[in-house]
Parts: sequence; C-alpha cells; structure tokens
Amino acid sequence: MHKDLLEYVNNRKVTLPSKSISVVLRIILKLKTMFSPKAKYVYHNDFKQFKNKPLILVGDHCSRDNFYYMIYGWKFTSPNVVVGYQNVFVKGLFRILLKAQVILKSLYESDLNAIRNMMNVLKLGGTICLFPEGIQSTSGSTHPLNPATIKFFKKVKATVVLCKSYGSYLIRPRYKNEISKGHHEYHYQILFTPEELEQLSVEELYDKFMKEFRYDDLVWNETHHYKYKGKTKTINGLDKIIYRCPKCLSEFQMEIKDTRMKCKCCGNEIEMDDEYQIHPIGDSYLPYRNIDEWFKDQRKAVVEELKNGDIDITYECDLIDIYTKKLKSNPYYIAGHGFMTIKKEGLKYVGTRNGEEVEYNYHITSTPSFPFTPGKDNDLY
Repeated sequence: MHKDLLEYVNNRKVTLPSKSISVVLRIILKLKTMFSPKAKYVYHNDFKQFKNKPLILVGDHCSRDNFYYMIYGWKFTSPNVVVGYQNVFVKGLFRILLKAQVILKSLYESDLNAIRNMMNVLKLGGTICLFPEGIQSTSGSTHPLNPATIKFFKKVKATVVLCKSYGSYLIRPRYKNEISKGHHEYHYQILFTPEELEQLSVEELYDKFMKEFRYDDLVWNETHHYKYKGKTKTINGLDKIIYRCPKCLSEFQMEIKDTRMKCKCCGNEIEMDDEYQIHPIGDSYLPYRNIDEWFKDQRKAVVEELKNGDIDITYECDLIDIYTKKLKSNPYYIAGHGFMTIKKEGLKYVGTRNGEEVEYNYHITSTPSFPFTPGKDNDLY
C-alpha cells in the first residue's frame, strides 16, 4: 500500500475497466439491488450499438441508492463512474474501486485532473457515468446544476444517454436513513447525439437538458398513488429539512409524533400519508402542495434575509476530516474544533485542524450549492 494514498490517486491515470473487474462489480450490484426494493427498467433506444464507442451516461441523484440501480440497469458497456473523493478512502472499497477505474472528482469545484481522465476514457471508446447534481436531492426535486457540465458535453461531442429515475426519492428520502418498500423505475434514453452537440449552442443544449432532466417525485406520485412502507413512518426525520412553521413562521420548533408534525409555538399540525402526501389537521394552515414546495419556500425566505443582510449565524462545531494515510472502515475522524459562521458572503471556519490554528473561507460565488447532510453537517472541500 502506498504511503500517501491521496497523492497516489491524484497521480494515477484512469483507463478502461477490465472485463473481470466489470463482472465482479455487476455481481456486487446485483446483490445490492437484490436485497433492496426491486426496480423496473425501461429502455427507449437500442443501446447495443454503443459498444466500444465514446458515451456519457448521466443520471439524477434523487436518492443515495439510485446510482446502484442505474449502473446495474446499464448492461451495454462497462462505465467509468465519476465519484467524490470521500467515497473512496474506505477499507475494503479502496482497491476494488480503483481497479474499477473510477474517476475521482472534488464536488462543486473545477477539477482539471478529473476532466483529463474523463476525456482519456472517451478517447479510448469508453463510457463515463456521472451525476451532475453532485449531491442527493434534499426534497425530492432537481438540485441546481452547473452549466459547465453542458460545456463539457459540447467539447467532447460524445453521445449522451440520460437515465431518469421515478420514485427513488420515495424509497429513501434524504431526511431518512432507512429504505422503504415501494415502486421505483429507471428510464434510459438518448439525450444528445454528437451531431446535436455540434450544431446546438450551449444555451440550447442547457435548455433541452434541463427540460428532460428535471424531476419531482412528489408530483409524480400524485397521479400514481404508490404507497411506501418502512420500519418507521414516511414523516420520520422530516424536521431535518422542514424547520419553518407556515403559520407563525417560527423556526426549529417542529416536532414529530407518529404520522404528524406539529409546531410547538402555535400548534399548527400536518400529517403525511404512505404516499408522501401532506394534509392539514383540523383548521391548521398548510399553503403547500407537498414538502418540496415547503422546502423551497424556506429557501426563498433565506434569499430575502440575504438581500437584507440579516443572516449572521455562528455555531460551535467539530471539523471532520478523512484519513488518507491509512484506510479504515470509517474514514472520518475529528480533526479539530472551532466555530462556523454563515453570512451573506459565504461560510467561514475558525478553529483547529490536526493541532494547528486554521481559518477557512468559502465564498458564496465559488460554488452553485453547498453540499450538506440534513441534521448533521456541511460537506466542504
């Protein structure tokens, strides 16, 4: 094993995965999906023609598990999957993922090394698989996308295939850790041909991409009425992303009991059923169609506060880092302690890291979105 694993992975040149490792990965994916809710697969084109031809397979990130299903459902080529650095430095996964020729990328940042590796794979006639949102959907609909992804498509001019999921958020929403039983499906379709990428402008390509890529599982299930059952109710953990009462506008006063969520300040109460539909209890006030609308209204409120310069939040926190010198089953460790400040300009951490005093500043213009784990942490590079 190399002394500096980070240096090793940064200097490696990615090539096409071997047939043997591709077979091993398919077995792993089959086992993973076998013991999870069964998915339906729909193919809208003949994809056998793309063997040994450069191709980009694009998927949404509606749930933390849908990439297992998406890659397993793609049986036509062996893709090089683009993944975040934090997913690799795990004991038992490190060697097999590198042998699978995954392409490592820093989330929400320009990564020239990742771009070079992606272009090299395409030159070899391979398939790269990427998730342009970069983070799992928080409330069941599309996250912001960086237009740089479309510029990359246009530059390489490789066929782009879209895998679009339906119901995967409802199987495992962002605010819950458990997997629920229920219906979910994956549709594969050609999104762009090399000729279209040559002829259309970046703006035209982006408009078409967003039209086809955009999803909303909660609206989708309003017409399908699939039910989802898990060990806990569908509403369990919702207060991790829904924190603002629509009636009295109090924040962080929501409490959950059984199938209901109630504001401790004014008593406004809603209920969620097995279809993820929400309903007001009695004369409670609920101006939202679903939790996605509710979540987005919270974002709008933050935007208004930012316009007024009112946001200035400081809280005590631990700095969590990743072991890159030695592989462990849990790659994360507490590297320091300090304070995180959230202001109009962005985020700032002041504290310690591995025994040294540090200050990190993340300006709001440097990234289209800040990744985070609901109720747990901010994920920053």
